[in-house]
Amino acid sequence: MTESIRHDEAGFRIRAEQPTRVEGFVDAAFAFAVTLLVVSVGRVPESISELLQAMRGVPAFAFSFLLIVRFWWAHRLWSRRFGIEDSYSVKLSLALVFVILIYVYPLRMTAQMAFAGFSGGVLSESGRPLAVSSSNYRELYVIFAVGYAVVLAIFMLLHRHALRCADAIGLSPLERLRTRYNVLRNGAFMGVSLVSLVLSLLPLQGWQWALPGLVYMSISPLTFAIRRREQRRVAASGLASA
Repeated sequence: MTESIRHDEAGFRIRAEQPTRVEGFVDAAFAFAVTLLVVSVGRVPESISELLQAMRGVPAFAFSFLLIVRFWWAHRLWSRRFGIEDSYSVKLSLALVFVILIYVYPLRMTAQMAFAGFSGGVLSESGRPLAVSSSNYRELYVIFAVGYAVVLAIFMLLHRHALRCADAIGLSPLERLRTRYNVLRNGAFMGVSLVSLVLSLLPLQGWQWALPGLVYMSISPLTFAIRRREQRRVAASGLASA
């Protein structure tokens, strides 16, 4: 009796049903990164007023948590869809873990700074905007942009590697098309982070220091545009019904 072939909602064949040792290690590392994120929140509140004050930091924590989970989910999808575990992909996965573990504290601090600034201190645990100098803004934005760009570059390389292995792992035309768009998507997002990096290095003044952070808001329309283009290509090719 032949085993039925399962596909996910994007039309990718599930080539790795069970997590490998490398994927298990990556999962554990991401769980540890979330633990570090929790630790970074601070001490346990000892009164209702301290609890209410700590709750102001929930949006920054939620943003950081969701971004880390998004990276974990992207790696999980890559592993399940392609089932590749050669030397090159293992090195890229370990590099991803390394960057994520370093990335936790800058991510949390950047989110805290952004939410405190946009809300006038309402969404800050201290109840006021963070006292950050222009040089500190520059350093924090640079660290965040470099970390974000490196993570996206790793995902771009993982998907390009999957394309190189397309014949060996039996990628269908639909899977090849969607994989190319994953490369494009990660490359576009990496470009956004590099624009933020360049802006961070400019001699900005006053409100202009919000620009390197506001650039990341372009990711949502970019995602929508790339998804629409991908859907049109899939529909025009007739691969979805193949």
